[in-house]
Amino acid sequence: MKIHKWAAPALVLAVVAIVAYLFSDAAHAAVVFADQHTLVMANAALLALRNQHAELVQRAEAKIAEIKDGMPAADVTRIEGEHADLVRQASGVQVQIAAEEARSAAPPAPAAHAWSAADIGRVNARALAFGLTAADSVTVIGDTAVRSVEQATDRLQDLAAQRAPGRQNPHVRITQDEGDTIRTAIEASVLLRANPQAIPANAPEREMARNYRGMSLLESGRHFIEETQGVRLRGLSRLELAGVLLGLGTRGGMHSTSDFANLLANVASKRLRAAYAAAPQTFKAFCRQSNNPDFKAKSVVQLSAAPAFKKVREGQEYSYGGLTDGVEQYALSTFGRIVAITRQSLINDDLSAFDRIPTMVGRAAADLESSTVYDIILNNPNMGDGKALFSDEHGNLMDASPIDETNLGLADKAIRDQRGFAKKGEDREYLNLMPRFILTGTAKRVEAQKMVTAVTPSASSDVNVFQNALDPITEARIPGNKWLLVADPATVDTIEYSYLEGEEGVFIEQHQGFEVDGIQIKGRLDFAAKAIDWRGFAYNPGNGG
Repeated sequence: MKIHKWAAPALVLAVVAIVAYLFSDAAHAAVVFADQHTLVMANAALLALRNQHAELVQRAEAKIAEIKDGMPAADVTRIEGEHADLVRQASGVQVQIAAEEARSAAPPAPAAHAWSAADIGRVNARALAFGLTAADSVTVIGDTAVRSVEQATDRLQDLAAQRAPGRQNPHVRITQDEGDTIRTAIEASVLLRANPQAIPANAPEREMARNYRGMSLLESGRHFIEETQGVRLRGLSRLELAGVLLGLGTRGGMHSTSDFANLLANVASKRLRAAYAAAPQTFKAFCRQSNNPDFKAKSVVQLSAAPAFKKVREGQEYSYGGLTDGVEQYALSTFGRIVAITRQSLINDDLSAFDRIPTMVGRAAADLESSTVYDIILNNPNMGDGKALFSDEHGNLMDASPIDETNLGLADKAIRDQRGFAKKGEDREYLNLMPRFILTGTAKRVEAQKMVTAVTPSASSDVNVFQNALDPITEARIPGNKWLLVADPATVDTIEYSYLEGEEGVFIEQHQGFEVDGIQIKGRLDFAAKAIDWRGFAYNPGNGG
């Protein structure tokens, strides 16, 4: 057969194409084979890891099932420790499984979270409380994206919600926010036992507390821990149980009972704060509050009145007027007391630690504030100008006299005649202040009340010119017949009281006791008071007092 000259190159190209095609198929086959081999090896490793994981989960479930009611505490502790070790091993295998599955398709999984035995116990207890199994707990712990007890709890709640329709378990107990409902009910029951009037009659907490009526503190604590944390406290003596409830002991290698200690501290703190808030304080009406950012000396400037205007003739310059400032300084001081809740308090079911003692501490904090303010009035300290708060130089010290129309008129005039601070007398304008309060001790309460009470006069001479013009304030700390008129603190500075900024009033802290076997609640008060200006006062030593 004769081949045309143009057919030879075409034949060569065809042969090359066939050879290239064959070689490409072979290469592809080799790649596929290699990939399949790798896949087979990876599947074998995953299968081995999954088998190992399943075995550890079964062993963990079997181990925790060994705990029986009435078992000695030492055996319970040993079993819980072995269970926690198996859970940690299973968690490690779960991390390896995740790494194998993601090796070819995604970046390496993040490093596994270093779960402590205490955290594993908490997650396991919460899984059981949600009606889940130990295997579910292990799966959640093994998720490398879960790195805290809070995140684990969220995953467990989601898992429990997904299974809720198909789960048949009549003994499942669902709690709200990790036992908040039980916590609130038991806290209310302890508070009501300490003080039956501590919670309003129509408050829902009263009904919630009904289920725990008659329980001692130890019984309430045992129930709270077993219900909310899944930790068994059977087999403990009363002394051991009290120590565990206060966080002084451990169970299964985990500090599992701080929540109940916090509950007790919260009850005491509520009583302390309530007593502080309820204590009567008369000084706040005529004083001004201010907060200090730190404990450094604070300077309060008394600005003078503006200098008097002067006539400016055509072509003349304006003249300068000066301002004269007065400065008062003071600094915060720290005060405090501690309330202790001890093991003995729990064992003896002593409720004074939750009512009487915190009430006394809260009242003491409020009394300290009142005494600090009234000591200024009674001790008549020097002001920044070197003169006493109440003095002839300040024009606010009256002659000793009773509370009557004449002497009230003199005190009223003393306040109204006060002038601004200025270097030149001509610039000291009248401030036109008006008294608003009449302040007395118990000896002069009735006399002051009569002078400001409205009456129906039968003649013009009987008209009470001070009726409803002053607000009476009675303070037992003011002795004898002393009395004062005080201007409105909104119009002129009087006495300034101050707290540390962000901690107004009594501030409460708690921690596990070192000096005592229990928990300590500390009430701390950062407080100070200082007379800032004398022009809003008119002080009368009182006739015969």
